[in-house]
Amino acid sequence: MVVPFEIEIALEEAAHAALLKGWGVDRIELCANLAEGGLTPTFGQSSEVVHATELPVYAMLRARAGDFKYSTSEKRQMLTDLEKLATSGIQGIVFGALNPNQTIDQDFCDNLIFQAKKLGLGTTFHRAFDVCANPEKAMEYLINRGVDRILTSGFQPSCQQGIQGIARTVAQAKGRISIQAGSGVNADIVSELWRTGIRAFHATARYWEQDEQHLGFEGRWMPDEDKIKALRREVDRCSKN
Repeated sequence: MVVPFEIEIALEEAAHAALLKGWGVDRIELCANLAEGGLTPTFGQSSEVVHATELPVYAMLRARAGDFKYSTSEKRQMLTDLEKLATSGIQGIVFGALNPNQTIDQDFCDNLIFQAKKLGLGTTFHRAFDVCANPEKAMEYLINRGVDRILTSGFQPSCQQGIQGIARTVAQAKGRISIQAGSGVNADIVSELWRTGIRAFHATARYWEQDEQHLGFEGRWMPDEDKIKALRREVDRCSKN
């Protein structure tokens, strides 16, 4: 029996988005500045990616790099970005916000979730989950608020290191919320993740293409077709066993 699964790729450029469906990708996470872990994309960037692909596009809402404890101004900024980005044709948002004590900032997240649902958008809580003081309680809050999925590396820098944490998270979820593995996901680790119950995979899968300039602007990130197709093949294989 074929088991349902999904592969999501994080990217920045519309030209790359157009390629992904043919490589076996199911959804795009759109970010600016992936080098900083992903920040909120511009409206223009979002519009171009949406128009370049048939795949659903989820936009990151993250005002800056660093921790997930946001000022009042940053929260207003993200709510404004949400309202504007929704008109670009995105199908969901990726978000996360914490209090100084590392618990979920429920007042702000309640507002984001309410606004997203009002606009017909799906919701993913990103790896702020991995630094929550009480992830078990955090998950129950997210389930109760109707969030669609949690992106996690199992409370470690990579999902390879966080396998045990991922397994515990999947076990607690009991199918009530999708648990998506991210950070270091590739074909080599799929079978191990699959055994924990993971059926949603998130990856960047890109490489640096150097050019001939030497003024500090040379090179660009490119999607790695081989890695993405290998990821899809391995997930297909696991789903049929």
